[in-house]
This record gives sequence, structure tokens and C-alpha cells, in this order.
Amino acid sequence: MSNAIWMILYDLQREREADYMDWFHDIHIPEKLARPGYTWAAHYAEEGGNGLSCIALFGGSNTSVFLNPSPAQIKPTQTPETRDMMGCRSNGRSLILAGEWASNGAGEISDLDPAINAKTISVTLCDTAGNDEDFGAWLIQEHLKSAAKDDGCTSLRKYLASVGGAKHAIIHEYAGPAGPQFEKNYATYPIGTRQTGKRLWPL
Repeated sequence: MSNAIWMILYDLQREREADYMDWFHDIHIPEKLARPGYTWAAHYAEEGGNGLSCIALFGGSNTSVFLNPSPAQIKPTQTPETRDMMGCRSNGRSLILAGEWASNGAGEISDLDPAINAKTISVTLCDTAGNDEDFGAWLIQEHLKSAAKDDGCTSLRKYLASVGGAKHAIIHEYAGPAGPQFEKNYATYPIGTRQTGKRLWPL
């Protein structure tokens, strides 16, 4: 699997959606992929209250790719067009994630294509109040099988966040709609933020 992901979660203004999407897919993503160490990208979204809730993913060989330069260091060098398009976003959150393990559709630990390109994904960000061992054991021993059987999950990927405020990030991939996941399977600790999206790019 990809060793690292730079994940950006944000809401997008509906009135500028078309202009933003053209810029993000045709200009911004190619610019990012031209940087050393960037290996793939994907863009997902779902309908939100006043627009779209988006998930942008950039894959890298390791987390150092996204820290040299860091997102904060990149910001002052943005072009006027990029600053304008970034102004279309709100409620943004950026995380740099290091890959731990991944599973296939049968709920078994396995190697996967590094790039995430499923039709639908669900991202769950959480902390476990210090119960990391119990949470990790539950994910591997119980949730992998139930997600594949009951939720139609084609793969599950587990990450640790080195930047972004959440400790754990779990990405479920689906060939169809996202399943219910943790809500019916795990209630011992607060799970935190969950966001789903359908693939916008690559087409």
C-alpha cells in the first residue's frame, strides 16, 4: 500500500463548484503530481448542507514528501489563481498519514494497489482515549470480517496521523454505496469524524 497520504477534508461553495473542479482536476492535481515523491491523487465528494463535502488524497512514498516543503510552507508561494480557488473552501482539515496495514475484500491482510481509486470511500478519524491496543485488536480480529461481509467493503486501510489532530485514520473502499461500518459494530469508545464520498477524479 502507499506509505503515506496527504488528506484534505473541506466543504466547497456550490456557486463556484464548476470553476473550482476544473481548476482542481486540470491544474492543481497535475502541479502536485509533478513534485518529487508524489505518486497518485484522488478526489471524492458527497452532498453537504450548502454544497459539497470533499476529500482530496495525495499519495507519497513516505510522510517526508509532504513535509519538505510542508503545507504551511507551500501556502505563501501560491499563485493568485490558487489563492482564489482556495477561497472557495471552508471548514478545511489537513492530515498527513502514515500507512500501517491494509485488507482485501475477504477481510484478510494483503498488499493492495498503492492508489486509492474505489468508486466510494469512507474516511473515519478517531482517537481511542488511550485504548489503542484494544481498538487495533478489534479492527483486525473482528471488524475486517464484518466490514467485508455486511458492509460490502472491498478493502480497508489503516493509517496513523503524524499531522492533523486525529491519531487513527481508517479508509474503507467500496464498489458501490458506503456501508454503515462502525456504527453497528463498535461503540466502546468515541469514533469521531466520518465522511464519505463518491469518486470525482480520476474518472
